[in-house]
Amino acid sequence: MPHWMTDATEKARAHWRGLAAYGVLYAALFSIAVRQGSADSPLAPLWPPAGVFVAGVLLLRGLVPLWIVFAMTFVAGRIAAWSLPTPLSIAYFAAATVETVVTVEVLRRLRGDRLRFTQVRDVPALVLATVLGVTANGLLIGSIEWWEGRRFGQGFVISFVSGFLGILLFVPLLIAWVKPAETTGLTEPRRASSGTGRLLEAAVMCLVTIGITLLVFRETVLFDVIDIPPYALSLPLIWAALRFDLRGITTAILLITMMSSGLTLGAAEGVLGGTTREVQLLRLQLLVGFMTITGLILAAALAERRASAAAEARAAAALVASERRLQQSQKMEAVGQLAGGIAHDFNNILSAMALQVFEISRAKLDEPTRQVVQELDETVHRAASFTQRLLLFGRRKTKDERRIDLNEIGTGLARLLSRLMPSGITLEIESAATPLWILGDASMMEQVAMNLVLNARDAMPDGGRLDVQATTIMLDAEAASAIWMGGIPIEPGDYAVLRVADTGHGIAPEHVPQLFEPFFTTKAAGEGTGLGLSTVYAIAQQHHGYVRVVSSTMRGTTFEFGVPLLERGLVPERHDVAPAVPRRVTSTCTVLLVEDHEDVRRMMQRILERDGLCVVAVGSAQEALAQLEAMESVDLVLTDIAMPGGMSGLQLARVLIERDPTLPIVFTSGYDPGSDPVDALIRPGENFIPKPAPPSEILRIVREQLAVSSLNR
Repeated sequence: MPHWMTDATEKARAHWRGLAAYGVLYAALFSIAVRQGSADSPLAPLWPPAGVFVAGVLLLRGLVPLWIVFAMTFVAGRIAAWSLPTPLSIAYFAAATVETVVTVEVLRRLRGDRLRFTQVRDVPALVLATVLGVTANGLLIGSIEWWEGRRFGQGFVISFVSGFLGILLFVPLLIAWVKPAETTGLTEPRRASSGTGRLLEAAVMCLVTIGITLLVFRETVLFDVIDIPPYALSLPLIWAALRFDLRGITTAILLITMMSSGLTLGAAEGVLGGTTREVQLLRLQLLVGFMTITGLILAAALAERRASAAAEARAAAALVASERRLQQSQKMEAVGQLAGGIAHDFNNILSAMALQVFEISRAKLDEPTRQVVQELDETVHRAASFTQRLLLFGRRKTKDERRIDLNEIGTGLARLLSRLMPSGITLEIESAATPLWILGDASMMEQVAMNLVLNARDAMPDGGRLDVQATTIMLDAEAASAIWMGGIPIEPGDYAVLRVADTGHGIAPEHVPQLFEPFFTTKAAGEGTGLGLSTVYAIAQQHHGYVRVVSSTMRGTTFEFGVPLLERGLVPERHDVAPAVPRRVTSTCTVLLVEDHEDVRRMMQRILERDGLCVVAVGSAQEALAQLEAMESVDLVLTDIAMPGGMSGLQLARVLIERDPTLPIVFTSGYDPGSDPVDALIRPGENFIPKPAPPSEILRIVREQLAVSSLNR
């Protein structure tokens, strides 16, 4: 049987069990009320079946057809009375049904489905609805009594008062115990005491309530001096409201009502005064009514105050969390700027080193020396990879956005990832059934997968299972707002997700808030840079996505990286343009090289001159402008972007373009142009050379720009 059918069947069974419990409760209270009122008089202080009937309709409405609830009520009443249906009993039941329908409909119009007695307005709504319902019932009962030859007024008053108290007490009582509000109950989380302690306190409260009720209604005189007045009953009521909310107050009032009714019916003269039983019971009913209304208002007011205090606490916590997030964002921004600045300077050094290694590798070397040079070249490339991560973390590396299938990231890296896994780790890669098209940088997505998988691998030194899953997820507004990505809002919608789960040692709860901070690592000294997860975090920010720890226990950790999904399963149109083949520049061209780092300037000049170009090298934008005044012509300007002296490469380019709009300009920088809003002059891949770059890349871009310039001119 499907899971949803099993759930539906179980819910239906629960509803029918609730209906059966309602029938048993109604029959039991009907029997008790009838016996109490028929000892010597038809009077009863309150009529519990009226309250049970109304509460049953409120609780079972929408779960069970109402006609079945009405039928169950009638059958339960006849069973409790041990009698077959008669025209009179049917008439009484019709009056009770009218009472219930009027009360329920008025309540629903006034409070809808929100009746939980956690707001003070619930109490007057109940009182008004009850008055209207019992008035309708009283008119019908009085008419039936008059038809039977008895007094109309007596039937009206008895049914009105007893029905009013029955509904007023038992509707809140049953709602509190059957369908409590979040702030109601003995196991409320706001309380620090244990469950056993709470039960013990509840038992003591009940004993105190019984004891004070006995003292009051037996007219006990303590020490032959002290009388116990009825207002002493306020003590257990206040205790119940303060400590046990609606459940406590309704239970305490029920105990007082039951005991006081028995003591009043059995006494010759009650403590409340009155020469006849009718007067005594009427005064008792007034006392019970006032106690019930007062207790309900007190419980609702306390619930409102607690809800207000909880809302204030949540607001204060949210404010503190917001301030912490702001501080974290500012710290991350400061560290990102520092990391980007360090990477920029380091890239300049690496550029010189890479070009120098290239020059050395061109010479005739013996094998041992060539091996050393090759290792040096690999070291430079590893250092360049590290600076790329710094730039990415500082958001100073642009992304090459294309439509890519996230499925292909995991499957494309499958062979490499399997080689990185030790023998004790089982790697499982699961792809979605349809393509997961996203707009992103494929190399960045590969770096995300590598970082998350390597982190998971390192968390399982003794072996385990590592699952990589590409799937989709739909974030609603609430789930999206709960994800913090450094102040970048996460939009609700469909996301393509890369989920990496391991069975390692897990992450300590105190470390989770720091996971994505730069240079934070839980690994031993020398085993990690602390940039892996911060890089993933930065990539998620650049792609308007998110990364979060879905679960972290002692049995493993699951990371989830999500990027907005374009169209599920739809193959996007491709607009790939075949790369232009650079034309060989046959004539001697003059290149103005503007680079403030002397080592880089010298090596780039040597590479360009070896390719047959005439190079004029200067160290600043001001020198470049002065040199241009002395030169007859220049075919291309190759300039660094960030330079000292108050004039950047971009500012220099704008000045030159104003003079000659056809002059080709190539930019180079240790930063990536994606660090700031991309200038229209910079076109990554066409006229921008990132540092460090191999000589072949430098020459390719310079030749392409010279070829394009020669065509335009």
